Amino acid sequence: MGLETSEATYASTDVLEVFGRRMRVLDLGHELSDDIPVYPGHMKVATWWHLTHEESRMRMGDTDFWGYAVRGMSLCEHVSTHVDAIFHFNPTRPDLAIDTVPLSTMITSAAWVNLSFAEPRTDISLDQLRRALDEAEIEIEPGSTLLYYTGVESYWDTDAKKFLTDYPGMGEEASRWLLDQGIVNLCTDAISTDNPTNMNYPNHRAHGERLVVHTENVANMTKIPVHHGFWFMMLPLRFVGMTGSPIRPLALWDETSDNA
Repeated sequence: MGLETSEATYASTDVLEVFGRRMRVLDLGHELSDDIPVYPGHMKVATWWHLTHEESRMRMGDTDFWGYAVRGMSLCEHVSTHVDAIFHFNPTRPDLAIDTVPLSTMITSAAWVNLSFAEPRTDISLDQLRRALDEAEIEIEPGSTLLYYTGVESYWDTDAKKFLTDYPGMGEEASRWLLDQGIVNLCTDAISTDNPTNMNYPNHRAHGERLVVHTENVANMTKIPVHHGFWFMMLPLRFVGMTGSPIRPLALWDETSDNA
């Protein structure tokens, strides 16, 4: 009995029928492997063979089965594309660990904005944010997700040091203004929503006070052909009591928007 291999390869986009509508679906997640950049001080990813196909066959005796394989892994909650639970940045709210994030936060209307003009290692100002929103003709909707692009994603698999250090963060005034507009999730392509030189972590602090999650290391957002009018979906694992979880986020929009 031979094992047939598939010629199919991973693709970041696909067209699916969703509730009777043809929707374009885009994968916004990075891969998870031993070699990815990890926030300084966090546990790196380690994977290993726990049981190979050949080793499992040794247990089975006479069989035509190919055997089964199992790999082990060790990792931090905050690796690759991941969502930060409120408990991550508010120590008084262990009741708001990652397993408590509501579905209404996981699946929302969304918009994305290009802030790559902001200088690395600075705080994005409210004026900069509003200028970018105006240029993209975005009005923040209560209950929505906002994704912002810093441009640092280009270093993900080319220059780990730059990826970890050369990005802007959302400043305090801009962070609090967005929360006042009613966003339920803020996403960035950077490894943190905060400028790496600002040890006050203004965005983490504002979200901790207002009890709103945020999401880091988001990929591919510039491939979304519209700045608003699409949906964002993320599904964290229900790690009980944990402060975050890797996710596989998706952007979904009507296929006709590809020609907008």
